[in-house]
Amino acid sequence: MIKIVKVSMAVIMGSSMLYAGSDMMKKYEVKSGKITYDIKGDGNIMGMAQIKTVGKKRVIFTDYGVKDLTEESKVTKETTMGENKVKKEHTLKYMNGGIIYSVNFKQKKILRMKTPAVGMMTMMGGGKNVQQTGESMMKKMGGKKVGTDKVLGYTCEVWDLYGVKQCMYKGIPLRIESNIMGMKSMEIATKAEFDISLDEDNFKLPDFPIYDMDIGNAMHESKALDKSKLKEMDERDNKIAGEEAGEAAESLKALGAGMTALAEAGIDMNKDLTPEQEQIMQKAMMGAMGGEDKVLAKMKNEILEETQGLEFTQDCFGIADTLKEANRCIDKGNKMFGEDEEYLSSWTPSEKNEMLQEMKQFKQAIPCIKAAQTMQAIQKCIPNE
Repeated sequence: MIKIVKVSMAVIMGSSMLYAGSDMMKKYEVKSGKITYDIKGDGNIMGMAQIKTVGKKRVIFTDYGVKDLTEESKVTKETTMGENKVKKEHTLKYMNGGIIYSVNFKQKKILRMKTPAVGMMTMMGGGKNVQQTGESMMKKMGGKKVGTDKVLGYTCEVWDLYGVKQCMYKGIPLRIESNIMGMKSMEIATKAEFDISLDEDNFKLPDFPIYDMDIGNAMHESKALDKSKLKEMDERDNKIAGEEAGEAAESLKALGAGMTALAEAGIDMNKDLTPEQEQIMQKAMMGAMGGEDKVLAKMKNEILEETQGLEFTQDCFGIADTLKEANRCIDKGNKMFGEDEEYLSSWTPSEKNEMLQEMKQFKQAIPCIKAAQTMQAIQKCIPNE
């Protein structure tokens, strides 16, 4: 549906002042690095299967882990009742911010996926970067720092979580070891270089076709992507993901400030708030977002940006008599619509009338919005439904 603005508490909560930049997406405290690991595993599972694993792994990263490529090759031999089975695995994953490229060597193709994981960690971290959030989550899950050690001359912190010990150097695991159900395994760095110069060739993927994976429908793949446009696509999708994560984090921070203000005032939040109580909450939330002046300026700017293309859109819908004609009015570059705006599924006379009435109401409110000097004033410009 068209983005007609309804000014409410929800809008104020969503009007955050900070976006998630690359600082929030940092995974490591080192700018760049190349690490090579040996992988070893050996054990007897419940006296029934003897398993032995050997392999290699390499990790290359830059921008403090915002760009991160991991390639792993290993062979596992399993012996059960005298029968041997050998399994070979070769995986490669390249993460560019919130975009993951997963290489399938058997099918000779690459899947490109937008992952919400980084954005979720940013949101849950309340503005901390991914590395800080990860450490905080480890502590909450029962992880403990049990000492320090050295790997390749680098002093690292040893963390123990559920029997898995990790020797972490500035957020980078240099050794991971576990002994679970009779299976011992270790991944240990054999070579490590940090703060080195890296170029795009270090993150080069195999020359396989690349497909965009639809997270909403994991079984759906689009046609092969134009590789010349991947850089532009990644920049666009990472910008959107960063903005959304930053806004969500700031909204949660603001909501927390509002609820704290109500609690300190002795207000029962299980009951409907009075207009006066809503103002207490609103004032505290705006304070957490930089003050009323900043929130007001940002809100007005966002609302008025939507007026770009208003005349064209209103005229277009006015002469649209069929669904096909109405959907032609939805231009992805039109500020009246979001980037993820879906096309209309029906276009009846009543729906057309409702659309035009909303746009008319929005247009009439513009002078009021421009003149508004307070949040209370702007809330009166467009009445809530």
